[in-house]
Amino acid sequence: MTQTNSKFFDDIAKVTTNMVSAAEGVMDEAKEMAKNQGEKWVNELELVKREEFDVLKEMVVKLTLENAELIKRIDVLEGKSGGK
Repeated sequence: MTQTNSKFFDDIAKVTTNMVSAAEGVMDEAKEMAKNQGEKWVNELELVKREEFDVLKEMVVKLTLENAELIKRIDVLEGKSGGK
């Protein structure tokens, strides 16, 4: 009888272990699917990466300063030629 109980509990332990392993596998698969779906949605939104945004921001600042300088030069040139 003791050996029968022991085998019974061993079998239950094995089944439980297998169920936990299967559940972990399902969870891992669900996480992977959710991650892939999230990445798909982000890609569909065509969002820019932070690095790309920062590069473009620096370019805009530089070009804005250059435009301000060019406007000053144009004003000076027009002021000189307008007086003649």
